Amino acid sequence: MRPAFERRIRRIRVRWRLLNQPLRLTVQTMTTALAGVTGFVVLQANTAIDATAASVIVAGVFGSVTVLQHRQGQRRQYTVELIAAFQMTDQLAVADAWMARRIAAGLPITAEIGEADEPFVIAMLDYYEFLAVLAEQGVVDVALIRNLRGGTMTRCFDLCRSYIDDRRDRVGTELYRGLEIFTDAARPPVPSRPPRTTIAPAANVALRGLPGTDGVATP
Repeated sequence: MRPAFERRIRRIRVRWRLLNQPLRLTVQTMTTALAGVTGFVVLQANTAIDATAASVIVAGVFGSVTVLQHRQGQRRQYTVELIAAFQMTDQLAVADAWMARRIAAGLPITAEIGEADEPFVIAMLDYYEFLAVLAEQGVVDVALIRNLRGGTMTRCFDLCRSYIDDRRDRVGTELYRGLEIFTDAARPPVPSRPPRTTIAPAANVALRGLPGTDGVATP
Protein backbone atom coordinates (compact mmCIF):
# COMPACT_ATOMS: atom_id res chain seq x y z
CA MET A 1 0.00 0.00 0.00
CA ARG A 2 1.41 3.39 -1.00
CA PRO A 3 2.14 5.80 1.88
CA ALA A 4 -0.11 8.54 0.46
CA PHE A 5 -3.05 6.16 0.13
CA GLU A 6 -2.44 4.75 3.61
CA ARG A 7 -2.40 8.25 5.12
CA ARG A 8 -5.69 9.03 3.36
CA ILE A 9 -7.28 5.92 4.85
CA ARG A 10 -6.01 6.93 8.30
CA ARG A 11 -7.49 10.42 7.92
CA ILE A 12 -10.85 8.94 6.95
CA ARG A 13 -10.70 6.69 10.01
CA VAL A 14 -10.02 9.63 12.33
CA ARG A 15 -12.78 11.74 10.74
CA TRP A 16 -15.19 8.84 11.23
CA ARG A 17 -14.31 8.69 14.91
CA LEU A 18 -14.71 12.46 15.16
CA LEU A 19 -18.31 12.27 13.98
CA ASN A 20 -21.01 13.32 16.40
CA GLN A 21 -21.43 10.43 18.85
CA PRO A 22 -25.23 10.01 18.45
CA LEU A 23 -24.83 10.04 14.66
CA ARG A 24 -22.02 7.48 14.75
CA LEU A 25 -23.94 5.28 17.17
CA THR A 26 -27.01 5.51 14.93
CA VAL A 27 -25.00 4.39 11.89
CA GLN A 28 -23.49 1.50 13.84
CA THR A 29 -26.89 0.51 15.20
CA MET A 30 -28.50 0.59 11.77
CA THR A 31 -25.69 -1.51 10.31
CA THR A 32 -25.99 -4.06 13.10
CA ALA A 33 -29.77 -4.10 12.79
CA LEU A 34 -29.54 -4.62 9.03
CA ALA A 35 -27.23 -7.58 9.56
CA GLY A 36 -29.62 -8.98 12.16
CA VAL A 37 -32.67 -8.59 9.91
CA THR A 38 -30.82 -10.25 7.06
CA GLY A 39 -29.91 -13.16 9.30
CA PHE A 40 -33.49 -13.36 10.57
CA VAL A 41 -34.89 -13.52 7.02
CA VAL A 42 -32.42 -16.25 6.08
CA LEU A 43 -33.32 -18.27 9.14
CA GLN A 44 -37.04 -17.84 8.54
CA ALA A 45 -36.62 -19.08 5.00
CA ASN A 46 -34.94 -22.23 6.26
CA THR A 47 -37.61 -24.57 7.54
CA ALA A 48 -35.04 -26.64 9.39
CA ILE A 49 -34.46 -23.79 11.86
CA ASP A 50 -37.22 -22.94 14.29
CA ALA A 51 -38.39 -19.53 15.54
CA THR A 52 -36.28 -19.83 18.69
CA ALA A 53 -33.06 -19.58 16.72
CA ALA A 54 -34.40 -16.56 14.87
CA SER A 55 -35.27 -14.90 18.18
CA VAL A 56 -31.69 -15.47 19.32
CA ILE A 57 -30.50 -13.48 16.30
CA VAL A 58 -32.77 -10.56 17.19
CA ALA A 59 -31.59 -10.66 20.79
CA GLY A 60 -28.02 -10.62 19.54
CA VAL A 61 -28.68 -7.41 17.61
CA PHE A 62 -29.98 -5.60 20.69
CA GLY A 63 -27.10 -7.01 22.70
CA SER A 64 -24.61 -5.61 20.20
CA VAL A 65 -26.13 -2.13 20.53
CA THR A 66 -25.80 -2.34 24.31
CA VAL A 67 -22.16 -3.38 23.98
CA LEU A 68 -21.45 -0.40 21.71
CA GLN A 69 -22.92 2.00 24.25
CA HIS A 70 -20.98 0.38 27.08
CA ARG A 71 -17.70 0.56 25.17
CA GLN A 72 -18.28 4.25 24.46
CA GLY A 73 -18.71 4.89 28.19
CA GLN A 74 -15.50 2.97 28.93
CA ARG A 75 -13.56 4.99 26.34
CA ARG A 76 -14.76 8.25 27.84
CA GLN A 77 -13.73 7.22 31.35
CA TYR A 78 -10.32 6.01 30.14
CA THR A 79 -9.76 9.28 28.28
CA VAL A 80 -10.48 11.38 31.35
CA GLU A 81 -8.14 9.24 33.46
CA LEU A 82 -5.40 9.49 30.81
CA ILE A 83 -5.54 13.28 30.65
CA ALA A 84 -5.74 13.57 34.44
CA ALA A 85 -2.62 11.42 34.74
CA PHE A 86 -0.89 13.73 32.27
CA GLN A 87 -1.61 16.73 34.50
CA MET A 88 -0.04 14.92 37.46
CA THR A 89 3.22 14.00 35.70
CA ASP A 90 5.84 16.59 36.63
CA GLN A 91 7.93 16.26 33.48
CA LEU A 92 4.96 16.59 31.13
CA ALA A 93 3.40 19.37 33.20
CA VAL A 94 6.61 21.43 32.96
CA ALA A 95 6.88 20.72 29.22
CA ASP A 96 3.22 21.67 28.75
CA ALA A 97 3.76 25.02 30.48
CA TRP A 98 6.88 25.65 28.40
CA MET A 99 5.04 24.84 25.16
CA ALA A 100 2.08 27.04 26.19
CA ARG A 101 4.41 30.02 26.56
CA ARG A 102 5.90 29.35 23.11
CA ILE A 103 2.42 29.09 21.57
CA ALA A 104 1.25 32.29 23.27
CA ALA A 105 4.32 34.15 22.05
CA GLY A 106 4.05 32.65 18.54
CA LEU A 107 7.67 31.49 18.60
CA PRO A 108 8.30 28.74 16.00
CA ILE A 109 10.34 25.73 17.06
CA THR A 110 13.03 24.90 14.52
CA ALA A 111 15.92 22.47 14.26
CA GLU A 112 18.11 25.09 15.98
CA ILE A 113 16.27 24.68 19.28
CA GLY A 114 18.66 24.65 22.22
CA GLU A 115 19.69 21.45 23.96
CA ALA A 116 18.11 22.66 27.22
CA ASP A 117 14.71 23.19 25.56
CA GLU A 118 14.61 20.23 23.17
CA PRO A 119 13.49 17.72 25.86
CA PHE A 120 10.33 19.83 26.34
CA VAL A 121 9.61 19.66 22.63
CA ILE A 122 10.18 15.92 22.42
CA ALA A 123 8.07 15.27 25.53
CA MET A 124 5.05 17.15 24.15
CA LEU A 125 5.31 15.77 20.62
CA ASP A 126 5.67 12.21 21.93
CA TYR A 127 2.68 12.64 24.23
CA TYR A 128 0.49 14.12 21.51
CA GLU A 129 1.57 11.40 19.08
CA PHE A 130 0.56 8.86 21.73
CA LEU A 131 -2.90 10.46 22.08
CA ALA A 132 -3.32 10.71 18.31
CA VAL A 133 -2.53 7.04 17.72
CA LEU A 134 -4.89 5.98 20.50
CA ALA A 135 -7.58 8.18 18.94
CA GLU A 136 -7.05 6.66 15.51
CA GLN A 137 -7.34 3.14 16.93
CA GLY A 138 -10.52 4.04 18.81
CA VAL A 139 -9.03 3.27 22.23
CA VAL A 140 -9.99 6.70 23.61
CA ASP A 141 -12.95 9.02 23.12
CA VAL A 142 -11.77 10.93 20.05
CA ALA A 143 -14.29 13.75 20.31
CA LEU A 144 -13.32 14.31 23.95
CA ILE A 145 -9.63 14.41 23.02
CA ARG A 146 -10.40 17.01 20.37
CA ASN A 147 -12.48 19.12 22.74
CA LEU A 148 -9.94 19.02 25.59
CA ARG A 149 -6.59 19.03 23.78
CA GLY A 150 -7.31 19.27 20.05
CA GLY A 151 -6.63 23.00 19.71
CA THR A 152 -3.38 22.78 21.66
CA MET A 153 -2.28 19.73 19.68
CA THR A 154 -2.89 21.56 16.41
CA ARG A 155 -1.06 24.71 17.48
CA CYS A 156 1.82 22.64 18.84
CA PHE A 157 2.19 20.73 15.58
CA ASP A 158 2.04 23.93 13.50
CA LEU A 159 4.63 25.59 15.74
CA CYS A 160 6.95 22.57 15.54
CA ARG A 161 6.50 21.91 11.82
CA SER A 162 10.02 23.00 10.87
CA TYR A 163 11.50 20.93 13.70
CA ILE A 164 9.46 17.87 12.69
CA ASP A 165 10.46 18.16 9.03
CA ASP A 166 14.12 18.28 10.02
CA ARG A 167 13.77 15.22 12.25
CA ARG A 168 11.90 13.34 9.51
CA ASP A 169 14.83 13.90 7.17
CA ARG A 170 17.09 12.31 9.77
CA VAL A 171 14.88 9.59 11.28
CA GLY A 172 12.09 8.74 8.85
CA THR A 173 9.11 10.24 7.06
CA GLU A 174 6.55 8.67 9.40
CA LEU A 175 7.79 10.44 12.52
CA TYR A 176 4.82 12.08 14.29
CA ARG A 177 2.59 11.09 11.37
CA GLY A 178 -0.24 10.15 13.71
CA LEU A 179 -0.24 13.64 15.20
CA GLU A 180 -0.28 15.20 11.74
CA ILE A 181 -3.22 13.06 10.63
CA PHE A 182 -5.18 13.85 13.80
CA THR A 183 -4.60 17.60 13.57
CA ASP A 184 -5.57 17.64 9.88
CA ALA A 185 -8.80 15.80 10.65
CA ALA A 186 -9.60 17.87 13.75
CA ARG A 187 -9.12 21.29 12.16
CA PRO A 188 -12.36 23.24 11.79
CA PRO A 189 -13.34 23.87 8.18
CA VAL A 190 -12.29 27.24 6.82
CA PRO A 191 -15.42 29.31 6.10
CA SER A 192 -15.70 30.35 2.48
CA ARG A 193 -16.12 34.05 1.81
CA PRO A 194 -19.03 35.12 -0.39
CA PRO A 195 -17.88 36.56 -3.72
CA ARG A 196 -17.70 40.36 -3.94
CA THR A 197 -20.37 41.88 -6.11
CA THR A 198 -19.19 44.63 -8.40
CA ILE A 199 -21.10 46.78 -10.79
CA ALA A 200 -20.03 46.29 -14.37
CA PRO A 201 -18.87 49.42 -16.26
CA ALA A 202 -21.82 49.22 -18.63
CA ALA A 203 -24.20 49.14 -15.67
CA ASN A 204 -22.51 52.23 -14.18
CA VAL A 205 -23.02 54.11 -17.42
CA ALA A 206 -26.66 53.07 -17.48
CA LEU A 207 -27.16 54.23 -13.90
CA ARG A 208 -25.75 57.72 -14.43
CA GLY A 209 -28.30 60.42 -14.39
CA LEU A 210 -30.91 58.33 -12.57
CA PRO A 211 -32.22 59.69 -9.27
CA GLY A 212 -30.32 58.43 -6.24
CA THR A 213 -27.28 57.25 -8.23
CA ASP A 214 -24.93 60.14 -7.46
CA GLY A 215 -22.95 57.97 -5.05
CA VAL A 216 -22.44 55.05 -7.42
CA ALA A 217 -18.70 54.56 -7.95
CA THR A 218 -17.44 54.30 -11.51
CA PRO A 219 -14.17 52.67 -12.48
